[in-house]
Amino acid sequence: MAEGEQGLSRTASMDGRFRRGRWGRYLERTPGTGCPRIWFHAASVGEVTGAMAPLLAVKEKNPDARLFLSVGTPQGFRFAAAGLGRAATVIPAPLDLPWVVKRALDWVSPDVYVVFESEFWPILFGVLRRRSIPSLLLNGRISRRSARNYRSLGVLFRPIFRQLSVLAMKTDEDREHAVAAGAPPERVQVLGSAKYDALLYRTRAADLEKWRRLLRIPDGSPVVVGGSLRGSECLVLLEIFARMRALRPDLVGVFVPRHLENVPRMAKWLSDRRQRFHKLSDLEAAGSRREAPVVLVDRIGVLLNLYAFGDLIFCGGTLEPVGGHNIVEPAAWGKPVFYGPHVEKVQTEHQVLAAHGAGIQVSDAGELEARWMHFLDHPDALQAKGAGARAAVGKLAGVAEAQAALILEVLKRRAAG
Repeated sequence: MAEGEQGLSRTASMDGRFRRGRWGRYLERTPGTGCPRIWFHAASVGEVTGAMAPLLAVKEKNPDARLFLSVGTPQGFRFAAAGLGRAATVIPAPLDLPWVVKRALDWVSPDVYVVFESEFWPILFGVLRRRSIPSLLLNGRISRRSARNYRSLGVLFRPIFRQLSVLAMKTDEDREHAVAAGAPPERVQVLGSAKYDALLYRTRAADLEKWRRLLRIPDGSPVVVGGSLRGSECLVLLEIFARMRALRPDLVGVFVPRHLENVPRMAKWLSDRRQRFHKLSDLEAAGSRREAPVVLVDRIGVLLNLYAFGDLIFCGGTLEPVGGHNIVEPAAWGKPVFYGPHVEKVQTEHQVLAAHGAGIQVSDAGELEARWMHFLDHPDALQAKGAGARAAVGKLAGVAEAQAALILEVLKRRAAG
């Protein structure tokens, strides 16, 4: 079986396990008892990224602990299983139905439950409360609108906010919203996000040889990477690349839409203009190497590694009024990053990157193209910004150790009764 076919078979198998597991039916044997057991939960790929570093820090500090990570989407489930190896048992998140939740809790039998960002399931938290299982919120994120919704549905959510032993929020604003939603102020603190600790771990552990072989980038050829592209950005970035490549024929482009349903219209745009391209899945299935100047990425979970090969990198959801995605990922490789004016969801990251000269904000697509053309002519100036990128990530990192200490303190209190 070819490598691509094997990958599709593994994906189908994992998706089948995910669907069964949502009902609390896990194929693995019921795990043994006698050691501390901690259940982590993350919604999808982004939350899993933020969960990895504190989970691994807990494992390092307490190697005997049995760790579980539940995930709410098939993509996140596959991503977590591939990224964590034997450090944790990865399971599908149970549906928030009484009998399913009880079945899952009986199977995991956790001493502590840890949720990331903003996943508050009323039935699950109700059973945790009745079983006196302490819970923590890490990388906490609550918008003003969400806080208002939680208050209006207080009968469901107020008990959840009151039962959380610790709420470690990303920002001061998130802390204010958590308190407004009903959390006791003395339990709410601001720690930031461990997502950046995870980024450093993942870049150190990454095996880039496959991508180096697949992309086959000649020495000296600049690479454009457009990541997490939303809406009009998908075609705007292709247009910019086509104009730039007319002036620099050695330019290579890698384009990654946030949602895979945008791949067909990007492919049509290229085909209509007789622009040669590969889909990443086709390259992988054939075991071949890049020959066309453009690669369209039609897979989830590979963007971070592809940023390693970029010179001119744009993070999407920022020209479109989305608010931004993970603008720090390129910086973890020591790469400066370009993004548009809409950074409401990543304001802290924007400020840190910009302060270190590694975040380059543009007002529109025209300015992005002009900046890129400038740096094509002055590659040394672009490369000099790499040190600032690494320093910026270092400033954002360091949260995971503090989060692990919180988890182990709650675990210690539970053991003491």
